[in-house]
Amino acid sequence: MSKLSLTGDPFVDMGGLVMETIPEKTIEDKIRFATDVYVDGWKGKVDSIFLLSKLNNNHVKNKPDLQREGTLEYYLGALKDDGAISEGHCRVCAFNGHLFKGGRNNYPLVGSGEFTNFHHFQEPGLLICKDCLIKLFFLPLGILQSAGNLMFLQIKNEYEKKLWQKDVILNNLDKISHSSSAGILKSKYTNPQNALFYFASSLITCFELYDYPPLQVRLFYFTNFGSKPDIEIHDLPSPVFSFLKRVLKPDLRPHWSYFIKRHYQFRKTVNFDEDKNEWVEVKKKNSISLDIDNYAGTNKNTIHYLLLSGKSILGRLRKIYKQMEFPVYIAIAYLKEVRKMKQEQIDLIKKISEKIITLAENAKNYKKFITPIEGAKYGHQLRGAIIRMVKEHYKNGEQEPFVRFNDYVEYLFPDGQSWYEVRDFLLISLYDKLHQLRIEPDKISDDEIPDIEEINRSSIEVFNS
Repeated sequence: MSKLSLTGDPFVDMGGLVMETIPEKTIEDKIRFATDVYVDGWKGKVDSIFLLSKLNNNHVKNKPDLQREGTLEYYLGALKDDGAISEGHCRVCAFNGHLFKGGRNNYPLVGSGEFTNFHHFQEPGLLICKDCLIKLFFLPLGILQSAGNLMFLQIKNEYEKKLWQKDVILNNLDKISHSSSAGILKSKYTNPQNALFYFASSLITCFELYDYPPLQVRLFYFTNFGSKPDIEIHDLPSPVFSFLKRVLKPDLRPHWSYFIKRHYQFRKTVNFDEDKNEWVEVKKKNSISLDIDNYAGTNKNTIHYLLLSGKSILGRLRKIYKQMEFPVYIAIAYLKEVRKMKQEQIDLIKKISEKIITLAENAKNYKKFITPIEGAKYGHQLRGAIIRMVKEHYKNGEQEPFVRFNDYVEYLFPDGQSWYEVRDFLLISLYDKLHQLRIEPDKISDDEIPDIEEINRSSIEVFNS
């Protein structure tokens, strides 16, 4: 059995990574080491991975000698091809040779037994080679306990491999060496979406991947326990990873962290305190600041949800930009990397925002020009507001057009572009300039700006009427 060679099967590859990391020299010694951990340290508590295995079936529970004997006989025997039931190609790695039956007792989420129609040619289980079978035995040492489920990253490159070895496997082995491991390593992340962003961010910052090609990060969240085996696969798309690379650079990271912190979801008794820059819970008229470690791993985060579901976060960003001075590059990076807005459109919207500010300064009235944009619930309302500004610009005798016809058609409102993204980024650019000019908030509208959810709801209501 050679150094780690990825098969594409996440369970087998993770087990192989653990094997590679364990310091014992021979495969036999590695198997004995893992068996001792499972039997003596963990008391056979691997039900959520191996169901009714040699470690935890009803005949061996609380009988460490039988657990050890059966496990070693099975896996050391497999090294000699003992217990093989067929010959052919492994369903995981395509190795041609002796094959073993893979079922829920040795391979998470793999059906077997009397359900013979489940597999090729009515086989009794998923037929795998001894290499894959033995790698799977080490899986418990390479995953994290997340509330009632288990989770791990799929290892597809050296960065993910090194991160997982350092943060999980070596951490686990250290606890085992100090006799402080009583089971699968627990994670503070019980929300898989938050965990996915945490690991992706760790990859970027630990290995300084800011200028490297984007990765697609995949997290498996599963259980093989009892009658309700289940798995969720959470993917971080490459465009979102590219966006994270930009906003996690040292100059933008504090601002992005603040933005993320603002969007954890709590019950009504918890509010965000701007002065303390933290969530605060009111109990018996006393305000108690919450520690981010107590909620970052558990509470749902609206921004993480929107980024993973392909929905826009621009409206959430817009609210921050109106409230405070905030790096405009975060919004630009989002538009370019995730929403695929062209640089020409971004430049045009920024240029138009400058002209709107000039109009407002000449008229000494910011509300007149900004309120119609803030209140636009439909595309025609935004276009109408811009046309009125074109007329005002022309009346002021300006030499350069407010916006050229081709730019208006091709870049401001191109086919396939969501008009509300134009509105939101136009407002973001305006707020950025107002903050730079130190314009008092009472000089612009304080009306609520409709979000895309409200816009869609209104559109449906109009259609139904």
